[in-house]
Amino acid sequence: MKKLIVSEWMSLDGVVDASSMEQWFNPYHSDSRGKYIQDIIHDCDAMLYGRITYEMLHGYWSMMQNNEMGVAEKLNKVKKYVASAHLEEAKWENTTIIKQNIIQEIAALKKATSGNILVQGSTMLVKTLLQAGLVDELKLLINPHIMGTSGGRLFEDMNSSFELVNVQSLEKGVLAVSYKPVQAA
Repeated sequence: MKKLIVSEWMSLDGVVDASSMEQWFNPYHSDSRGKYIQDIIHDCDAMLYGRITYEMLHGYWSMMQNNEMGVAEKLNKVKKYVASAHLEEAKWENTTIIKQNIIQEIAALKKATSGNILVQGSTMLVKTLLQAGLVDELKLLINPHIMGTSGGRLFEDMNSSFELVNVQSLEKGVLAVSYKPVQAA
């Protein structure tokens, strides 16, 4: 069975908003953070996105031809799924659109073959997957910056328990933290 792994990059106060990454993400770049991100991407057999993240990443990565940042080739070639009731055409190579029965389709996808499914960004989809109990591991890349804004947070309106799997300290005060959901008794 496939393991569904969610990888999120965030500020210390939980902001995941891509439009403000120049403040909470970019200043904390390091070789160790870059390698951590590469390793997560290379450890998956499929990627799952929400429509907004899919369109943002497609527009950038599909133009890369020389394995930029050590992940462009993987991102372009890997099997991709996008959960969207509104997306009409998947223009990024090797993409399937999941339009209906998203939870059931993703549950079936997890059972279909071995290997990991990686979800990056896609906050609305991640919330749905967490609530449905489909997430096997949550990998947070926490950058030591407080945004102090009220929007763009992943865990708003959620209440779930997790068990710590691993903590890794990276350069510039960045933490790579892995959790697995605690199943309700």
